[in-house]
Amino acid sequence: MQIEPCESIEELVRSEEFARQAADSRTQDWQRQIKKGDCFKRLTPYGLEIFGEVLKGYEAEDLKNFRVCRCYSFVCPEGEIGDVHVSTIDSLIDRDTFEMVKNKLIKTWRLALKWLNGEANYEEAMVI
Repeated sequence: MQIEPCESIEELVRSEEFARQAADSRTQDWQRQIKKGDCFKRLTPYGLEIFGEVLKGYEAEDLKNFRVCRCYSFVCPEGEIGDVHVSTIDSLIDRDTFEMVKNKLIKTWRLALKWLNGEANYEEAMVI
């Protein structure tokens, strides 16, 4: 993520528009076809794998390459809803793979909380 200081609201709007146009220009045909119900994987520049499911798209022309998604990762295993630009999606994955990864992330997170509270044991950790 890059943080750009802006001196005015107008400058902020211009910067956002420029960034959106740049992202739109990087979008591949298969990414434009991503729709509600699709599941995906993306890798951040920092090596973090994010797994998501598309909840809906947008009708507005300037938002055509954004999707509302619920995404899961090691740092947000309980999931988070937000907008994803399709140019950042690396690959589509099948629903079964997505559900398996999501469930493992949630189980690991719950076990970590139990472990921190002194309620988990070694045998529980080996089941995940």
